[in-house]
Amino acid sequence: MKKKWLMLGGTLGISSVMMITTGVSAFASTSGYDAYKSALKNTRTIQNVAVQASASLQDNGNVLASAAGNFKISLDKQAASGSANVKANGATQSVNFFKQKDQTVLKTSSNDTYYVQQERDKGKNKNEAKETLDPQISQQVETVIDALVGNLKDYVAVDAKTDGSKEITAQLDNSQLPTVVNAIAPIVIKQASNHERDGEKKDNNDAKQLPFNRDVLQGSTPQLTQDIKIENVSFKANINAANYIEHQEADITVSGKDASGTAHKVTVHLQANLSGYNTTTPDTIDLSGKKVQQMDNRHHGKFHDDNE
Repeated sequence: MKKKWLMLGGTLGISSVMMITTGVSAFASTSGYDAYKSALKNTRTIQNVAVQASASLQDNGNVLASAAGNFKISLDKQAASGSANVKANGATQSVNFFKQKDQTVLKTSSNDTYYVQQERDKGKNKNEAKETLDPQISQQVETVIDALVGNLKDYVAVDAKTDGSKEITAQLDNSQLPTVVNAIAPIVIKQASNHERDGEKKDNNDAKQLPFNRDVLQGSTPQLTQDIKIENVSFKANINAANYIEHQEADITVSGKDASGTAHKVTVHLQANLSGYNTTTPDTIDLSGKKVQQMDNRHHGKFHDDNE
């Protein structure tokens, strides 16, 4: 099921990818890179965690859209709960969700209906998902990333605190980004923006859509078509004394012109705070006596009436 209400348009989506691609490479100093990689591996071992996440999209200094959410995630119990708010084009949408007992429940603030999507029985046991990724493949991927970081180690700073925590920061401008990133970024950003808008137009022709307006973000992001380049990328991560990542944030600025020749400087800010390591329990919802509408996962998240 597509969750377009969590995306700040096409540019935010591709900016997130570019942030990860360039940001991971930015931790290339021995101390910084290894410290972050160690914390990342350690954080991935947690069974449950609470996450506060937010994002914003600016164009030429003006805020076009923003999103914020609070989530409780349990990997061992395959459960989650949370809420998200999205503001764009002068409109605000709020959604609560619960992942429990092989079903996902959505509840918007605009009505009292609980929309339920049942998961398909894939014949997998609960532990199979954890066993899917071959450790050898993970090591190979890690080796490739290590080889690609190159000499970007000069652009990272590590501040070791007296309490055992660390702050890792990195900032790269266009001239410091790898040549391959500068070469493919304009193509990827342009194509992603076009694909996102084309996909939305097709979805808008569907008679029955999701219980929230996915178009709230449509048109928020300028559609860059020429002179596209990544201006700069910055990243900060805070690692606590227990070697868990407790805060991450990133900014990426992309410049370019739209079809009319108007210049844009689009900045995306992403951040997440993690807490409650291995002590978090997702909330649950009792649907007894509630107004429930079933979602049809066979048709990309459209909902249907059981009486049809």
